[in-house]
Amino acid sequence: MKPCFSKCLFASSVLATAILPMALLGAFRGPSANVYSAAADELFMPLTQGTYWVYGGTVEWSDSDTEKPVTTNVALTTKVEKVYQKPDFTLAVISGFPSDLDWATGQVEPKPSLLIETKKHEIFLDPLPPDFDYAKLEKDEGSLDKLLSEDNLLFRWPLKKGMKFGDVESVKRDDDEYCWVVAEEGRKNLSDIKGLGSRPAEIFLLRYATNPDDTEMQLSPGIGVVSYEYHHHGTVADTSLSLVEFHPGVK
Repeated sequence: MKPCFSKCLFASSVLATAILPMALLGAFRGPSANVYSAAADELFMPLTQGTYWVYGGTVEWSDSDTEKPVTTNVALTTKVEKVYQKPDFTLAVISGFPSDLDWATGQVEPKPSLLIETKKHEIFLDPLPPDFDYAKLEKDEGSLDKLLSEDNLLFRWPLKKGMKFGDVESVKRDDDEYCWVVAEEGRKNLSDIKGLGSRPAEIFLLRYATNPDDTEMQLSPGIGVVSYEYHHHGTVADTSLSLVEFHPGVK
Protein backbone atom coordinates (compact mmCIF):
# COMPACT_ATOMS: atom_id res chain seq x y z
CA MET A 1 0.00 0.00 0.00
CA LYS A 2 1.35 3.42 -0.86
CA PRO A 3 1.71 5.70 2.20
CA CYS A 4 -0.44 8.83 2.25
CA PHE A 5 1.47 10.64 2.35
CA SER A 6 7.95 11.34 2.87
CA LYS A 7 20.94 12.37 5.29
CA CYS A 8 24.19 13.32 6.04
CA LEU A 9 27.61 13.53 4.22
CA PHE A 10 30.24 16.26 4.55
CA ALA A 11 33.05 17.60 2.33
CA SER A 12 35.58 20.33 2.96
CA SER A 13 34.71 24.03 3.22
CA VAL A 14 36.90 24.63 0.17
CA LEU A 15 34.69 22.37 -1.92
CA ALA A 16 31.61 24.04 -0.47
CA THR A 17 32.86 27.46 -1.60
CA ALA A 18 33.68 26.18 -5.08
CA ILE A 19 30.23 24.86 -5.84
CA LEU A 20 28.09 27.37 -3.95
CA PRO A 21 27.17 29.35 -7.11
CA MET A 22 25.54 26.24 -8.54
CA ALA A 23 23.68 25.69 -5.31
CA LEU A 24 22.30 29.20 -5.58
CA LEU A 25 20.78 28.21 -8.88
CA GLY A 26 19.12 25.22 -7.26
CA ALA A 27 21.33 22.73 -9.07
CA PHE A 28 21.90 19.31 -7.50
CA ARG A 29 25.48 18.72 -6.41
CA GLY A 30 27.32 16.62 -3.87
CA PRO A 31 26.88 17.40 -0.13
CA SER A 32 29.33 19.68 1.65
CA ALA A 33 30.18 21.23 4.98
CA ASN A 34 28.20 24.14 6.47
CA VAL A 35 24.86 22.91 5.21
CA TYR A 36 21.58 22.16 6.92
CA SER A 37 21.94 18.55 8.07
CA ALA A 38 21.09 16.19 10.94
CA ALA A 39 23.59 14.67 13.33
CA ALA A 40 23.22 11.04 14.35
CA ASP A 41 21.69 12.00 17.71
CA GLU A 42 19.23 14.50 16.21
CA LEU A 43 15.93 14.14 14.36
CA PHE A 44 15.70 14.42 10.58
CA MET A 45 12.21 15.92 10.98
CA PRO A 46 12.02 18.89 13.40
CA LEU A 47 9.29 17.42 15.60
CA THR A 48 8.99 20.15 18.22
CA GLN A 49 5.54 21.26 19.31
CA GLY A 50 4.57 24.49 17.57
CA THR A 51 6.78 23.93 14.52
CA TYR A 52 4.95 24.74 11.30
CA TRP A 53 5.58 24.77 7.57
CA VAL A 54 3.67 26.94 5.08
CA TYR A 55 3.37 25.64 1.52
CA GLY A 56 2.14 27.41 -1.58
CA GLY A 57 1.43 26.12 -5.07
CA THR A 58 -1.29 24.86 -7.37
CA VAL A 59 -3.69 22.00 -7.92
CA GLU A 60 -4.92 21.08 -11.37
CA TRP A 61 -8.14 19.17 -11.86
CA SER A 62 -10.67 18.33 -14.54
CA ASP A 63 -13.89 20.34 -14.57
CA SER A 64 -16.73 17.86 -15.19
CA ASP A 65 -18.92 20.57 -16.74
CA THR A 66 -16.44 21.94 -19.27
CA GLU A 67 -14.32 18.77 -19.48
CA LYS A 68 -11.27 21.04 -19.37
CA PRO A 69 -8.40 21.19 -16.85
CA VAL A 70 -8.58 23.94 -14.24
CA THR A 71 -5.66 25.25 -12.20
CA THR A 72 -6.22 26.73 -8.74
CA ASN A 73 -3.75 28.42 -6.40
CA VAL A 74 -3.61 26.81 -2.96
CA ALA A 75 -1.82 27.10 0.37
CA LEU A 76 -1.40 24.56 3.16
CA THR A 77 0.05 24.74 6.66
CA THR A 78 1.53 21.69 8.34
CA LYS A 79 1.80 22.09 12.11
CA VAL A 80 3.14 19.95 14.96
CA GLU A 81 0.22 20.00 17.39
CA LYS A 82 1.55 17.71 20.13
CA VAL A 83 4.64 15.57 20.73
CA TYR A 84 4.94 12.31 22.66
CA GLN A 85 8.41 11.12 23.64
CA LYS A 86 8.84 7.35 23.88
CA PRO A 87 12.02 5.41 24.69
CA ASP A 88 12.52 4.28 21.08
CA PHE A 89 10.76 6.95 19.03
CA THR A 90 9.33 10.46 18.89
CA LEU A 91 5.66 10.65 17.92
CA ALA A 92 4.11 13.90 16.71
CA VAL A 93 0.46 14.67 16.01
CA ILE A 94 0.43 16.97 13.00
CA SER A 95 -2.33 18.82 11.18
CA GLY A 96 -2.01 19.05 7.44
CA PHE A 97 0.39 17.30 5.07
CA PRO A 98 0.98 18.13 1.37
CA SER A 99 -0.74 14.91 0.25
CA ASP A 100 -4.01 16.32 1.69
CA LEU A 101 -4.26 18.26 -1.59
CA ASP A 102 -4.08 15.21 -3.87
CA TRP A 103 -7.23 15.19 -6.05
CA ALA A 104 -8.34 18.51 -4.52
CA THR A 105 -10.16 21.22 -6.48
CA GLY A 106 -9.05 24.03 -4.19
CA GLN A 107 -8.36 24.70 -0.52
CA VAL A 108 -8.84 21.81 1.91
CA GLU A 109 -9.11 21.44 5.66
CA PRO A 110 -5.85 20.10 7.14
CA LYS A 111 -6.16 16.44 8.10
CA PRO A 112 -4.60 14.90 11.23
CA SER A 113 -1.70 12.47 10.94
CA LEU A 114 1.03 10.95 13.06
CA LEU A 115 4.61 11.66 12.04
CA ILE A 116 6.99 9.27 13.81
CA GLU A 117 10.77 9.16 13.91
CA THR A 118 12.47 6.20 15.59
CA LYS A 119 15.87 5.82 17.23
CA LYS A 120 16.74 3.72 14.15
CA HIS A 121 16.21 6.86 12.01
CA GLU A 122 13.00 5.53 10.42
CA ILE A 123 10.27 8.02 9.43
CA PHE A 124 6.64 6.89 9.40
CA LEU A 125 3.52 8.80 8.35
CA ASP A 126 0.19 7.47 9.64
CA PRO A 127 -3.07 9.16 8.55
CA LEU A 128 -5.60 9.32 11.38
CA PRO A 129 -9.34 8.59 11.07
CA PRO A 130 -11.81 11.19 12.44
CA ASP A 131 -12.69 8.92 15.39
CA PHE A 132 -9.10 8.20 16.43
CA ASP A 133 -8.67 7.80 20.20
CA TYR A 134 -5.75 10.09 21.08
CA ALA A 135 -5.64 8.61 24.58
CA LYS A 136 -3.91 5.59 22.99
CA LEU A 137 -0.84 7.73 22.42
CA GLU A 138 -0.33 8.04 26.17
CA LYS A 139 0.04 4.26 26.54
CA ASP A 140 3.24 2.27 26.72
CA GLU A 141 5.41 1.97 23.64
CA GLY A 142 4.62 -1.70 23.02
CA SER A 143 0.95 -0.95 22.38
CA LEU A 144 1.94 1.52 19.65
CA ASP A 145 4.07 -0.88 17.58
CA LYS A 146 1.32 -1.24 14.97
CA LEU A 147 1.85 2.43 14.10
CA LEU A 148 5.29 1.46 12.79
CA SER A 149 3.86 -0.49 9.88
CA GLU A 150 6.02 -1.14 6.83
CA ASP A 151 3.15 0.26 4.76
CA ASN A 152 3.62 3.67 6.37
CA LEU A 153 7.42 3.83 6.23
CA LEU A 154 8.57 6.83 4.23
CA PHE A 155 12.34 6.47 4.56
CA ARG A 156 15.28 5.64 6.78
CA TRP A 157 18.26 7.97 7.05
CA PRO A 158 21.11 8.61 6.32
CA LEU A 159 19.77 8.81 2.80
CA LYS A 160 21.72 7.98 -0.32
CA LYS A 161 20.76 7.94 -3.98
CA GLY A 162 19.36 4.55 -5.01
CA MET A 163 18.04 3.54 -1.59
CA LYS A 164 14.55 1.96 -1.55
CA PHE A 165 11.89 1.67 1.14
CA GLY A 166 8.79 -0.50 1.17
CA ASP A 167 7.74 -4.12 1.41
CA VAL A 168 10.26 -6.82 0.55
CA GLU A 169 8.79 -7.68 -2.86
CA SER A 170 8.45 -4.07 -4.03
CA VAL A 171 12.02 -3.06 -3.25
CA LYS A 172 13.22 -6.00 -5.36
CA ARG A 173 11.54 -4.63 -8.51
CA ASP A 174 13.91 -3.57 -11.30
CA ASP A 175 11.66 -0.70 -12.41
CA ASP A 176 11.82 1.12 -9.01
CA GLU A 177 8.03 1.28 -8.85
CA TYR A 178 5.65 0.69 -5.93
CA CYS A 179 8.22 1.70 -3.32
CA TRP A 180 9.88 4.90 -2.17
CA VAL A 181 13.18 5.52 -3.99
CA VAL A 182 15.86 8.14 -3.36
CA ALA A 183 16.05 9.38 -6.94
CA GLU A 184 18.49 12.29 -6.49
CA GLU A 185 20.71 13.80 -3.83
CA GLY A 186 22.53 17.09 -3.65
CA ARG A 187 22.18 20.53 -2.16
CA LYS A 188 20.70 23.90 -2.95
CA ASN A 189 20.22 27.31 -1.43
CA LEU A 190 16.89 27.80 0.38
CA SER A 191 17.24 31.52 1.11
CA ASP A 192 13.94 32.25 -0.65
CA ILE A 193 12.11 30.37 2.12
CA LYS A 194 11.12 32.64 5.00
CA GLY A 195 12.75 31.52 8.23
CA LEU A 196 15.81 29.90 6.66
CA GLY A 197 19.26 31.41 6.23
CA SER A 198 21.32 31.72 3.09
CA ARG A 199 23.52 28.66 3.61
CA PRO A 200 22.87 25.67 1.33
CA ALA A 201 20.92 22.64 2.51
CA GLU A 202 21.21 18.96 1.74
CA ILE A 203 18.33 17.89 -0.53
CA PHE A 204 17.08 14.39 -1.30
CA LEU A 205 14.41 13.65 -3.88
CA LEU A 206 12.14 10.83 -2.73
CA ARG A 207 9.91 9.31 -5.43
CA TYR A 208 7.03 6.82 -5.37
CA ALA A 209 5.90 5.78 -8.87
CA THR A 210 3.09 3.45 -9.88
CA ASN A 211 1.26 2.72 -13.11
CA PRO A 212 -1.51 5.28 -12.48
CA ASP A 213 0.41 8.03 -10.66
CA ASP A 214 3.63 9.26 -9.10
CA THR A 215 4.60 11.29 -6.04
CA GLU A 216 7.82 13.21 -5.38
CA MET A 217 9.06 14.97 -2.25
CA GLN A 218 12.21 17.00 -1.76
CA LEU A 219 13.48 16.43 1.78
CA SER A 220 16.08 18.30 3.79
CA PRO A 221 17.41 17.14 7.17
CA GLY A 222 16.45 19.43 10.02
CA ILE A 223 13.83 21.12 7.82
CA GLY A 224 11.53 18.41 6.46
CA VAL A 225 9.53 18.47 3.23
CA VAL A 226 10.77 21.27 0.96
CA SER A 227 8.57 20.51 -2.06
CA TYR A 228 5.81 18.08 -3.02
CA GLU A 229 4.48 16.90 -6.38
CA TYR A 230 1.64 14.51 -7.21
CA HIS A 231 0.70 13.64 -10.79
CA HIS A 232 -2.00 11.29 -12.01
CA HIS A 233 -1.32 9.73 -15.41
CA GLY A 234 -4.96 9.52 -16.50
CA THR A 235 -7.67 11.90 -15.29
CA VAL A 236 -6.18 15.32 -14.60
CA ALA A 237 -5.17 15.49 -10.93
CA ASP A 238 -1.92 17.32 -10.17
CA THR A 239 -0.55 18.90 -7.02
CA SER A 240 2.55 21.09 -6.95
CA LEU A 241 3.68 22.66 -3.66
CA SER A 242 6.81 24.42 -2.44
CA LEU A 243 7.80 25.42 1.08
CA VAL A 244 7.52 29.20 1.46
CA GLU A 245 7.85 29.56 5.26
CA PHE A 246 9.48 27.47 7.99
CA HIS A 247 8.93 28.24 11.67
CA PRO A 248 10.60 25.90 14.18
CA GLY A 249 8.95 25.53 17.58
CA VAL A 250 10.67 26.44 20.82
CA LYS A 251 12.50 23.47 22.37
